[in-house]
Amino acid sequence: MSGGNAQHGSQTSIWVSRMLTAHSFAARKTTSWLRALVLLGGTSITYLAWAINALDESESVSPNNIIVQLDESLYLGLTITLGLLGLGAWQYVVQRQEIERRIIAEGRARHLAYHDSLTGLGNRRSLEEELTRWLACKGDDLTGSAILMLDFDHFKKINDVHGHATGDAFLRIVSTRMIQVVQSGGNVGRLGGDEFAVILKKFSGGADLGIFVRRLISAICEPIDIDGVVLIPEVSIGVVEIEGTKSSNDLLRRADLALYRAKSEQGSCFLLYEPLMEEDFLRRQALLRDLSQALILGQFCVFYQPLVDSESGRASSYEALLRWKHPEHGLISPMEFVPLAEETGLISSIGEWVLYQACQDAVAWPETIKVSVNVSPRQFLDGSFPSTVQAALAAAGLSSSRLVLEITESVLLHDSDANMDILRKIRAAGVAIALDDFGTGFSSLSYLQNFPFDTVKIDRSFVQRIGTSMQSEKILRAIMELFAALGTPVTVEGIETEAQKEWVSRIGCRDMQGYLFDHPRPLADIRMLR
Repeated sequence: MSGGNAQHGSQTSIWVSRMLTAHSFAARKTTSWLRALVLLGGTSITYLAWAINALDESESVSPNNIIVQLDESLYLGLTITLGLLGLGAWQYVVQRQEIERRIIAEGRARHLAYHDSLTGLGNRRSLEEELTRWLACKGDDLTGSAILMLDFDHFKKINDVHGHATGDAFLRIVSTRMIQVVQSGGNVGRLGGDEFAVILKKFSGGADLGIFVRRLISAICEPIDIDGVVLIPEVSIGVVEIEGTKSSNDLLRRADLALYRAKSEQGSCFLLYEPLMEEDFLRRQALLRDLSQALILGQFCVFYQPLVDSESGRASSYEALLRWKHPEHGLISPMEFVPLAEETGLISSIGEWVLYQACQDAVAWPETIKVSVNVSPRQFLDGSFPSTVQAALAAAGLSSSRLVLEITESVLLHDSDANMDILRKIRAAGVAIALDDFGTGFSSLSYLQNFPFDTVKIDRSFVQRIGTSMQSEKILRAIMELFAALGTPVTVEGIETEAQKEWVSRIGCRDMQGYLFDHPRPLADIRMLR
């Protein structure tokens, strides 16, 4: 090889080396597919440089052949380059589509993370973050702002009776109504289940807030027709005015406390948060904590109230009524702690204890006197309940004919076939069954046809209106006529005055219960049972 060729070949090699280095550097600065493209381009250039260098070093090749071979090399290099450019363009399109799909998927995931899939409203996370932003944005200037927390009464019964599809349609409709009332004045969100919240950002003081909430209730509670099923919504609302010194968590908790109190009222209503609700909440939490140990520590006891034949004045049976002797708060009414026991699931074990205790007490009574025991829906729907009843009777040695189990109409809302099976098993054991608080529940009269109850107890609310409500008196007469036709004995609860006793007697009822005859008492205080 001549010196000129050697020098030229050396320069070519240096040039190729620099090109590879530059392409490698560029490749490191690009995405993975561009990196591959740049390296392949470098390979093409290297090939061309090698071809030129090889031809340059060849002494036997004629100038024409060199030109031909260079043309072929250039053509081949161009073909490779165009192919690589096409591959790069295809890779670009594929990656762009993948990026777009990823952006869409991330957008959907974010929407789902902040919105309720059923109603399309913002969810709890969305509302909490919006409230936090609102508080930070407005600072201390929050006059005219409020939080509303809403819960629909008896929504579970809609699902149980009409199905979840109807329940879902119900929630979508009431969501739309809330949006129409609130409009741009705030945010509406679904916290979960049948619980909603509104961040109200514009109103002009307490009076206008009350007007707004009443308008919201009125709009929500319009009848709803879902495929021929007419539903009338009932809603409870807790309201708290926003204060700049409170965190979003504090405000939501206060609205929840107000909602809890509102739900204890009858019918659709709203309550404004009051500091006293904090004390009630703390008491409730303390009772919840103590309730779990009350049965173990022997703090429960049973009081008894007679069911009386008004003509003879004698008690035909005694109803067992649960009481809680709390070491700090004294005697606590079941109206306060039984709902807590139902929430926590303790009601089944507590109810079983009452059943055993009542049977043990009654075995020492005169044989003509029965004992009646209330049964919670949760306890009743336990598949082992019939065997529990038989075990309690056997443990006490009490005849099954002397036990009456009282169930409420709410029990009948659940699986009717399972209900009937349990009722028949209990009846087959010789135990009587009473339908308690008739007239306040949601059951169908078809149950009276499918299962003949041994007795029916009319709720005290009808008696309380005697002398003041002609409508209640007409309903009470109609109920008495209905059960007289069915041949079912009736007991009227809540008799407190002689006038009530005389009125109920005139419409044909002899069996009564109420404070007029006696208050619930400990067994030791009932003379005829000692």
